[in-house]
Amino acid sequence: MRPEIEADVNRVIAEFRQECRRVLGESRQLRGSMREPPEGWREYFTRRIYTGLLKYKEEVEAIVEAHLKAEERV
Repeated sequence: MRPEIEADVNRVIAEFRQECRRVLGESRQLRGSMREPPEGWREYFTRRIYTGLLKYKEEVEAIVEAHLKAEERV
């Protein structure tokens, strides 16, 4: 894998990890300040993390495309 592609992968992973931590870090505050959602807290926070992951979909697609093009050149 080319170094720039590996750097992009590491960046996306680090950003998603930070997003997960942010959402989970809000759990105590939100559980104390709002009513439990109809789907329950577990589903609520899981959905928020999945939604955060979807923000990276286009970036992941671009990384895969760049990786495949680099392989074709070899």
